[in-house]
Amino acid sequence: MKLIMDSIVTAVANIIVFSMIPFIWWGIRHRKETNFFKWLGFIKPKFNSKWWVLIIFAIAYYFFYKFDFTVFISKESMEAVENNSSVTANAFAGLGVAAIIPAFITNFIANGMGEEILYRGFLNKRLCSKLGAVKGSIVQAVLFALMHNAIYLLAAVPVGMDFHIWMFVFTGAGALLLGYLNEKIYNGSIIPSIILHGAGNFLSSMMLAFGLR
Repeated sequence: MKLIMDSIVTAVANIIVFSMIPFIWWGIRHRKETNFFKWLGFIKPKFNSKWWVLIIFAIAYYFFYKFDFTVFISKESMEAVENNSSVTANAFAGLGVAAIIPAFITNFIANGMGEEILYRGFLNKRLCSKLGAVKGSIVQAVLFALMHNAIYLLAAVPVGMDFHIWMFVFTGAGALLLGYLNEKIYNGSIIPSIILHGAGNFLSSMMLAFGLR
């Protein structure tokens, strides 16, 4: 029960933190034009691309998700990640069924929804409108990747540069794919990326919870 309560607290805190800048920006510049949630992309997903594009995306995302960059990381760095309590996923390691509910809350709401609000709902849309689709998507992906590097640095997890480089590449690629999914395959809705982002993290947590990796 404590883990569930902790995950709820984390989820609420993350939603507030990640929504703060978008809400202030909307309140100053767009409040009279549209409501906050629609402006972020909380709209019904509508498929507006060709089926073959979605199939190619699905294949690309499958191989992205299956790609295990940890095989390129030093043993020392991996041990530092696996043994550090600051790494969220470690909280679910070995818990089995007991991890399902808190992991769902953490991965779909705290991380999935929270991060998508800021990066794909706010930054990607604003940057693409100013810089164009390609440059805007790249910039938001770089910022998303740097955030993950910063998390490990602020938590003082003693990982090497190899880990930071691969973490940057992996999370940046994921950010590009999620941005493309929302803006090019669907109608600007961030719901598809919330689901996909949350599902990927949740599956990783379940693998740790049930000792599958």
